[in-house]
Amino acid sequence: MTGPSIGGLGTTEDRLETGLLNLWYLVADATEIGNRPVGLKRLNRDIVLWRDANGAVNLVEDRCPHRGARLSRGRIIDGRIACAYHGLQLDGDGVITVTPPTPDCPLVGQKAIRAFPCREFNGGIWVYFADDAHQAPDEMILPEEFASQDWSSFLFSQTWNCNYRFVLDNRLDPMHGSYLHAASYTLAYGNKQDRLLIEKTERGFVVRRENQIGVNIDRTELFHYPDNNIWIQTEIPYPASGGGGFFRIGGFVTPIDRNSCVFWVYRSQKSAGWRRNLWRFLYRNRLEARHLDVLDQDRDMLETIYADAQDQEMLLQTDVGITRMRRLLEDIAQAQLTASKVA
Repeated sequence: MTGPSIGGLGTTEDRLETGLLNLWYLVADATEIGNRPVGLKRLNRDIVLWRDANGAVNLVEDRCPHRGARLSRGRIIDGRIACAYHGLQLDGDGVITVTPPTPDCPLVGQKAIRAFPCREFNGGIWVYFADDAHQAPDEMILPEEFASQDWSSFLFSQTWNCNYRFVLDNRLDPMHGSYLHAASYTLAYGNKQDRLLIEKTERGFVVRRENQIGVNIDRTELFHYPDNNIWIQTEIPYPASGGGGFFRIGGFVTPIDRNSCVFWVYRSQKSAGWRRNLWRFLYRNRLEARHLDVLDQDRDMLETIYADAQDQEMLLQTDVGITRMRRLLEDIAQAQLTASKVA
């Protein structure tokens, strides 16, 4: 499916396939970034991350402005990234600070490559990928459980070999839990047929089952803060043998390129005292492995879906959340391309 071309800037489908701009994205686990350059591909862009002398994370495009070598092949000197090819050094703003082959070079002090706003929060490195009109973004908006001491969380990530939109579709599809995960520990209950209701909220929409609640993946909510963040939240019930109650999944997905992505999951529970200690103990010793089995089922399924599946789909009533989300993303992509044309 392709959208209209906007002034030679590609189509809505081009933008959708590689990731919407003007949003905060999780790009790395904070523990993976130290005082050595780390090269990654995110939103089909090559980037490099490192920590400076103060421990702050820096992120610039992975390209030396001198001859185009990858900065991720270099090293860190006094908090700056140094190219391995000819030793040029750049700071976290993409400004050239040292040119060893020609020390009096007029390039020193010039901003030569693109830098990206980044934040370290709750175990993750978040980056704002912007168009030219949004270079100074607002501070990122995140789920309540990230900021409240009432919640305890675990972060998990995994690379999936499919377009990121397949993951979003899967997250807005409550009914698949009763089939794909029917033998799992937490989702082996509930009806295999239902009608889905969709309700608009102030910051997105809710999809829920009409005939059951608190049994399986019965309620899923999409949050959208324009020019800031998008995430999908689900609450999953635990059997009594797992301590009972619920845990909340805050799901984020970051495109790598057109055919792969990183799926990020924060599993959180609102609890205190011995109940929190019990949940964290059970999670590490028993529940985490079972959650990973469920994710592996999702990953294995999504990686086998045909890349052009959307062109031939015959959707059901229970796909109402998917169609609503797709329309939202297409509207954002079209607006971004139109704004780029005007700029």
